[in-house]
Amino acid sequence: MNTDKNTASEITLQGSQYMLHGFPVLGIPDDERAVKYFSLNPFLPNAQNRCPIECAYCVCHQDRDWHHYPQNFQDVLAPIDLLDILLDRIFTTQEGQKGFPISLCDYSDPFIPAHRERVLSILDALIERKAANIVYITTKVHPGQSFLERLKTTLEQPHSLRVTVFVSLPPLKPGYEQASIQSRVQLLQDLVKLGIPCCWYLRPLVEEWFDEALMWQLARTLLPHVSHHVILSGLVMSEEIEASLLKQELIVPEWDRTQPGRKEYLSLEFESKLRSILSTVASEQNTSLGPVMGHRLCGTNGNHAYGCLICAKQNRYCQLFQLHHYGETIAAEDNQRLKTLLKQDSLKVGSSLQREPSTEECR
Repeated sequence: MNTDKNTASEITLQGSQYMLHGFPVLGIPDDERAVKYFSLNPFLPNAQNRCPIECAYCVCHQDRDWHHYPQNFQDVLAPIDLLDILLDRIFTTQEGQKGFPISLCDYSDPFIPAHRERVLSILDALIERKAANIVYITTKVHPGQSFLERLKTTLEQPHSLRVTVFVSLPPLKPGYEQASIQSRVQLLQDLVKLGIPCCWYLRPLVEEWFDEALMWQLARTLLPHVSHHVILSGLVMSEEIEASLLKQELIVPEWDRTQPGRKEYLSLEFESKLRSILSTVASEQNTSLGPVMGHRLCGTNGNHAYGCLICAKQNRYCQLFQLHHYGETIAAEDNQRLKTLLKQDSLKVGSSLQREPSTEECR
């Protein structure tokens, strides 16, 4: 791929992030930060490109150098070949070649008007490169029916990508996010109607912010559509995010101050309560449920045989996923020890789900 050498030289690697004018245009997998995916942001965060939703807990609040200063990028043009350069960087790594996940427009919302064409261009470029990666599109915005139909057309091309639209819709009390709940419910319903792989992404789940009545309402509305595509996920906290919450007189949850910027685990009691609500509603509706996954452990959902984000194996469901299926082996690699473990654990699924898989089990 031919690129402008001057453009490439402007992009510098700082830690596990490639920076352009102080903005992280590409994040790469990083064991130290427990990041197992690529964060692809081929743009600069001017007023048009930055996320307009302004969630009180947004992870971007911790990036004080750019998130609150879109005016600094208003007259700065992103290089025309930026996407090609970043994709080249991805696919020169072992992780990129192995199909590690690529998350699109992480530091904004991929479905706001400024990024819609960009999302389609990224998918086209990945398809042209014959990439076989997992692709995350995480959003709180309904982009309109016409765009969804174009997305469907793009995904109908012959390709090996595993794309899922993660619709972020947590049951939160008022004040923590401004995005329309009904619009996101409609987005999930429309994605399902069009056959576009999607899941209900309950992120962030925070016990202190939890609206139980809304959780019951959302479960009853959405499980008929996405009962096999539900993911639970916690909150990323930092001092900057805490300051944002305090400024808006919102509740600051307990968090591990020794690990700012890392996703907080759900307590076992809280997670059990969430799973109980989902199971109860599924039973009421005579709907098959599952697996309900914890994204903090695994990117698996019912759409694709995603690899575990711990071991990043892409050709099988991880053990945790299979235990959700009560020992049923689905597209598993020929691993006799894994099969033995599954058989042993099939009668004690509940206790197995309370622990993270060991390194040995996940290798």
